[in-house]
Amino acid sequence: MIGSACHQGMFVSTFVVTMQDYASLPHAIGILNRQISNIFYGPLMVNNLQWLTHETLLILLGVSLVVIIFLGNRIMNYQKDRKNLDTLNDTLSSRSTSSTSVNDDVHRFIGVVSHDIRSPLNSISAISEIMTMDADQLPPEEIKEYAGNIYDLTVRINNLVSNMKDINNIDHGEVKLELKPVKAEAIAKEAYDSLNVLGNKKRIKTTLSIQDNLPRVVADQDGLKRILENLINNAYKFSDKHSTVKIAVEHLKKEGKVKFSISDEGPGFTKDDRKKLYQKFSKLSAAPTGGEKTTGLGLFIVHNLVERMNGSIHLDSTPGEGSVFSVILEEAK
Repeated sequence: MIGSACHQGMFVSTFVVTMQDYASLPHAIGILNRQISNIFYGPLMVNNLQWLTHETLLILLGVSLVVIIFLGNRIMNYQKDRKNLDTLNDTLSSRSTSSTSVNDDVHRFIGVVSHDIRSPLNSISAISEIMTMDADQLPPEEIKEYAGNIYDLTVRINNLVSNMKDINNIDHGEVKLELKPVKAEAIAKEAYDSLNVLGNKKRIKTTLSIQDNLPRVVADQDGLKRILENLINNAYKFSDKHSTVKIAVEHLKKEGKVKFSISDEGPGFTKDDRKKLYQKFSKLSAAPTGGEKTTGLGLFIVHNLVERMNGSIHLDSTPGEGSVFSVILEEAK
């Protein structure tokens, strides 16, 4: 019994030292294994189990439980640390990818904008120079044509600058809309008036159909105008000369909503186009018919603004047969 107690005390004290002095799980397991062998293996063989009393078994059971708990905690902590490390690596990788994507977008945006602004500005400069040098000799009809060209170019620049502002606000989460009851017919008329010159220049016939007694819609006034301007501008941009663009506003009484529709007779959209229709800088299969430039931002902005107004946007299009974009907003109660 004295030898047994001695071995018991040696094991417990050694076990405590091991637990305190070694933080490394594999190291601790190895040392515990050697110490258990040194303390118990010899006596088991020499004394032929005479030292293995009831008290010894209880101590062994208690120590075993402690070892199991210790090893379990270490394994759990190891798994938790590994999971946290994996999460951190994923986060850093995601941020790196996101940063690269943002930088690519910035460079692409700067390239598009610098080209699209410089071109109309150069045209305005050239027309202004002609009008300044030959003002006394130009007939009224030619002056009127030059003035119309300048107006056309300034409209394009204004649309581009507006898109620049919209995309910047969207990217930085700074889109501030004031949703309130607004007059649908008035906003549609403003969008039509501001862009009709673009249609006239391409000899495109534009019709504006507004249903009588329309209710007001819940929208941001400037935001709704930007939506319609982008859709109308796209309709002109991708339509051939002497075609027709139709703008319609109607009350969906049963649904309690108002629908704005812009239709054209352009090339329409393919299945592949639909997959990336509302993506930023998306390049679709169709090309502008009058040499106009496209940034690939218009529909991205439209979709974003419509969603923020709790509305929906729909496309009905068959390749080669034109398209109809419909924006549906809630009527004001």
